[in-house]
Amino acid sequence: MEQVIVTQILSYVMPLIVLVALAVLLSKTGSPWLIAALVAEVVSLLFRIAMEFGAHRLVESQLFMSAWQLCGLLFGVCLLGFAVTWQPQTSTRRGTP
Repeated sequence: MEQVIVTQILSYVMPLIVLVALAVLLSKTGSPWLIAALVAEVVSLLFRIAMEFGAHRLVESQLFMSAWQLCGLLFGVCLLGFAVTWQPQTSTRRGTP
């Protein structure tokens, strides 16, 4: 029984860590791709929480599961969009003329 509880807790910890990582990246870059990825991840987490409260009905709903998967796909596309379009800032090195 304890393994089930640990697994449930970890299923919520991972998205929270991803949200924090996205927020940190967003604060450093201001990328609209990260805003969209952050929104998609929040919605995905809300789907997970909703499934916890209405698990039997929601798991059987094809629309619910499809929407949840679509949020995951949107998150991945947005993160890929950020990775493709991100331009690292060139910093001047100290001590070089």
